Amino acid sequence: MHRIITYNRALLYQADDLLDQLDDVAFAQQRELLFGGSIGQHIRHVVEYYQCLLRQREGGLLNYDRRERDPLMERRVQAARAAIAWCLDQVQRIQGDAPLTLECELPDDEGSLRQSTSLVRELTYVADHCVHHMAMVRIVLQQQLPQVAHPVELGVAAATRNHRAR
Repeated sequence: MHRIITYNRALLYQADDLLDQLDDVAFAQQRELLFGGSIGQHIRHVVEYYQCLLRQREGGLLNYDRRERDPLMERRVQAARAAIAWCLDQVQRIQGDAPLTLECELPDDEGSLRQSTSLVRELTYVADHCVHHMAMVRIVLQQQLPQVAHPVELGVAAATRNHRAR
């Protein structure tokens, strides 16, 4: 459990370090490279998945589809950084694995699908989800915001990093 907590915290710190270099305009600007989306929208989306997991884990039923959506977090750097700080604190407080039930909605289906999962599995999922969105953010940084420093592993999956290291 310690390793997945450390990995998730490292990813959240990466996001926070990027935000420390952006102003609200660059953060919220719609970008063609993101199909009209913004860095802020990608960060909000990632953070809300973390918030959803961290808030719902105690009840044992997890549903990412019904997460709270905060438009301020995609427009204001400080709102996003505050949410990341909360997630960092909550991830650090995790004591151990726990069983969860994941509920999700399917398109054109009025019901929901439930399946067994665990906290460690979902921490792995939100980490991969974060990396995926940070890869898209990295494209914008490299193409349009080269002054924003970022680590070479930003947006690179753990398996890819491990494969390259071999």
